[in-house]
Amino acid sequence: MKEEERNGVLMRGIGRWFVYSRPRAWLGMAVEMPSLLRGVRIPPGGTCLDVATGIGWASRGVLRQEASARVVTLDYDSEILPRAREYLNAHGLAANVTACRADAKQLPFRAARFDLAVCLYGLHHFRGALAALGEIARVLKPGGTFALIDPVRNPAKPARNHHGLEIQTSEELLRLLGDAGFDVLRSRVSLGSLKAVARTRPNQGTTLAGD
Repeated sequence: MKEEERNGVLMRGIGRWFVYSRPRAWLGMAVEMPSLLRGVRIPPGGTCLDVATGIGWASRGVLRQEASARVVTLDYDSEILPRAREYLNAHGLAANVTACRADAKQLPFRAARFDLAVCLYGLHHFRGALAALGEIARVLKPGGTFALIDPVRNPAKPARNHHGLEIQTSEELLRLLGDAGFDVLRSRVSLGSLKAVARTRPNQGTTLAGD
């Protein structure tokens, strides 16, 4: 099995073109990010992690919410990171963003580093959702915020589709968040995806690893 197949499922074909397109970024910025981050406070100069950044519109949405934030924009797909840099540079955000290639299940950051993490439509690609959520909880500060959007399936359908993607039901995904150390503050299912905002528990983020 290839490395990318062990660590995650990368997008291919027409789906890849659409997800990494400027029209998709515009839709995410106009509709999804304002709704998802409504009521989420990012401290001035706060540190944020954008997991599975794709073209980078979630990072841009974070910086629209708090212009002084510092964002690490992370993806496992080495081919897309240059496009994310290009997209963010085109919007004048280069000074606030650092790009990083990493597997979400082995984040190369110390514990309790970030105030906020976001992961939009990436979790089902990771070949290990609970491990990735545990890593995100680890690198968030105690009481840090996690904002998530991910597709969910009807319980009558199988967990894996023909690409091997791990699609959870909404109940399963909420349970995984709890198992990883998050308390869910709000959640809803809309257009086949779960939108959730959660917070790490006070005892999270205590195991050091990497920097």
